[in-house]
This record gives sequence, structure tokens and C-alpha cells, in this order.
Amino acid sequence: MCSSLPIEMANLVSPGRTYSGREVLKELEYQRVTVSISGLIKVDKLSSNCRYIYQTDKGIISISGFELARTLFFHNRHLVQAAYTANGLSELAFIDKSTSPVTIRFPKTTHYPVSYVLTKRKVAHLAWLFLDQEARASFFSIYQNFQENNNSINFKFTPPDLVGWEFDLSVIKESQSEVLEVQRIESILEARVSEKYFGVEVIHPKKREKDKLGTGNEEKPFKTPNIDLNPELDVGEIPSFGGRLHTQKLKGFSFNVSGIQDVFLSDGNKPYKPRPGFNDNQNAKPEKAGVGSPEKGGNAQEYDPVINQDDDTFEEAEELPSKFLIFEQVINELGKHKKIRLESIKCGIFPAPLNNSQTIFKTKDGTTLRFFVAILEISEIKIVVLEADTPSLLKAKGGGTLILGLKDDANTNFKEIIQHFSDSSAQWQHQYIWERADVFLSCNHPRIKEGNRVISEEEYKNKWVSILNKKLSEALGWNL
Repeated sequence: MCSSLPIEMANLVSPGRTYSGREVLKELEYQRVTVSISGLIKVDKLSSNCRYIYQTDKGIISISGFELARTLFFHNRHLVQAAYTANGLSELAFIDKSTSPVTIRFPKTTHYPVSYVLTKRKVAHLAWLFLDQEARASFFSIYQNFQENNNSINFKFTPPDLVGWEFDLSVIKESQSEVLEVQRIESILEARVSEKYFGVEVIHPKKREKDKLGTGNEEKPFKTPNIDLNPELDVGEIPSFGGRLHTQKLKGFSFNVSGIQDVFLSDGNKPYKPRPGFNDNQNAKPEKAGVGSPEKGGNAQEYDPVINQDDDTFEEAEELPSKFLIFEQVINELGKHKKIRLESIKCGIFPAPLNNSQTIFKTKDGTTLRFFVAILEISEIKIVVLEADTPSLLKAKGGGTLILGLKDDANTNFKEIIQHFSDSSAQWQHQYIWERADVFLSCNHPRIKEGNRVISEEEYKNKWVSILNKKLSEALGWNL
């Protein structure tokens, strides 16, 4: 591996973004356009950064070599380093096409974080990179061109055939031509593959099954080191060798490849032992995160900007509890109303707590606690109907249905709400939700008894529909 990667500084940001500390301070707005590539016209090698000229259904576009490689391959520092190593992909993980499903196995000594393969989109991107012959050849061309042009700053590589690919782009129109100059690739909406795959399993040694709680084998508390988890970004600082890595996720970008389906991360085979800990960082001085290769004399955390890591709002459940089937019927009934458009109904799995809470793991069937969520559109307003399956906890809790009109950046607000539920021992904290919603109502379930009589499932469903109708009318100030 080369001692210093020329890509590191450029990998820090994408064009048009200005940083303050570790956060994006501002982002220049450009014209947005969605294009489908019909062919490569030429490669412009005269500019300071090699540019690739493509014909699309919206005219001719020009993309810098680095911006194209960044969004195709450079999703984190490990992939950047692999690109500048002769056998980068082969050393990163092993593939076995003789199995069903096809497997991609990380070695036991891997430093590739398991957090980078926890969602289907991340696994699909990795599967495309390892299994698609054009992707592998294109990735290797980065190393080849770097070796052949070691003294050149003109980034060049051989992209895969992009015919049929769809991109979401931020562009400006060149003043004296009809060419659209790409400033940022916002998302890759559709990546084509040379060979389709149905079933890809990624095996990572650090993916562990959840421990059977209550065995009395929990480890004793430990004290975490006094290290700043949110350091300020300082390009001049030198990362320390063997120090902590600070990962900064850039939101919004996604890489979609429909030609590789049914991808998943293996559960692993090591039991998870919860290790409650505490920090004593109240008086600690803020740290910095530096860009570049770690050195022994460094005094900062290593900074790793990643993309394509914030794509899945939540993990969907494969096994559906019986209560979800009733919830689904209720929502479908609501969706029949002429003023309501039903967008989706899903069953999700609550995210792992970021603290020591273990409540969401203590369920009657041993699975992580699930939730039900539906998205409704009423007069162009998106309404979220959310419910936790708290009756399935070992210590069952009552609960109600939440009606939410989330503030801007709804996906982020939703993720924060369900994360906070996990961190709060399976409880909705109303003040926390209100800070992230313009509309928030909680409605109780129907009673299952009328006098001494247990009502039928049909009656229960109709009463639930009636309650939600009434609450939606109250929330929106309309008569539904």
C-alpha cells in the first residue's frame, strides 16, 4: 500500500460543501437533473482533473474522474485504501460463487467495520463491487493508473460501462456550450450489472448473535477511555497510530443496484455479552480529528468520511407478529377513505440501544422488539402512524398508537424517535417526540371487553379504525 494516498484530501468532501468543524456548514445549490446514460462520448484528458463526457437522455454531461470514482467506489477509507493496493479487494474479503447463496467472507483479522455492512444497500454495493467483473476491473484500474502516472495529479481510471445507469446530479450549464457540467453526483439511482445475482450472503466475524439475557453471565461494568467521540475536524492535525477512528457520515447519497437481490448479512455465531460502561468526560478537552495516514507522533483521531451509509431508515422484520396483521387490516381500512392515500405499511425492528438498556431484547419469542409503521398522505401532508409491539415484552406493557406529522428531514427525525425509544427502556418520551414533530397525538387501543363480553376481532378492528379516524380528524382539524 502506498504510504500516502493522494485521494484522502479530496475524499473529505464533495464539491460545493463547506465544513465548520465536523459538520456541513453550507452546501451550494445547483440545478438538479435525473439522467439515464446512453453512451460514453470521450475522455477529456486536458483538464486538471480528467473528465468523462457522456450522452444522456437530458443531453451531454461532463463528470470529473474523481467525482465518478468517489461515488462508485470510495464509500469509506477501507475501500480507498484497497483501491491503491495491488490486490486490494482480494485482501479485503473472499468470495465463493460455488455456494448457494454466493458468499463474501471477511477474514477473522479484518479491520473492515461490521457497521459498514448492516443495511441491504451497503451489502448490495459490496456485492456489486466483488461480484461484477466490470466493477472489479474498473476498481483495479485506479491502482494501475496511479502506478503508471505517479507524478500526475490528474485523476484517471477506467469506469465500468455506464449505459443504462441512472444518476441524480447537481449540474451547471457551461456558458458557451450545451454541456451540463456535473458538480456532484447526489445518488446513483440504478447501477447495472453484467451478471445478475439472486442471493448473496456476507459473513463478518464481528457480527454476533444477541445473547440470551438473564443467564447471570453478564460482564462487569468497565470504564471507557476519556476520548472525545465528536472531535473537531482539523485538516492540519496528524492522526495517531493505533488511535480511535472518527467516522463522519455524509447523508443523502445512495447507491442502488437492482440486479443483485436478496442480499443479507449472516448472523454470525458468537454470543453478545452486554458490557455496561460509563464515561467520565465532563471535564475533558475537545479533541481533533485529522486527515491522512496515522503516524506514531500523531495526536488526533483519524477522520473517515463515508457515504452510502445512512440509507435504510430501519431494519424490516422478516417474521411478523400476529398483532401486525390486525394493524395492517386497520391501516388498509383507513386507506379506503377518499381523502387518505396509503403509501406503505411495514414492520420494523427497533435499533440496538446506544446505552446499557436491554429492554427491547427481553421479548417472549427471543427476538428484538418490533414496531409497526404506516405512512399516510392526507391532502399532501405525510402522516406517520407508529406503534411498538410492547405486549410481546417479557414484562408486557400497554401502549397506544402514535400519530405523527414529522418536521423537515422526516427520516432523520423518525430514526431518532425509534432510537430514543430503545435507549429509554421501551418507552415513548413525549417531550422528545414533540421536538421532532409538528403533529403528535397518542391514542389508546380499544378495550377488548364490553362488560363481561370479549369483543370479536372484527369489532376490535372497527373500533380501532374509528379511534384513528377521530384522532386524525383532531390532528388535522378536518372532518374525515
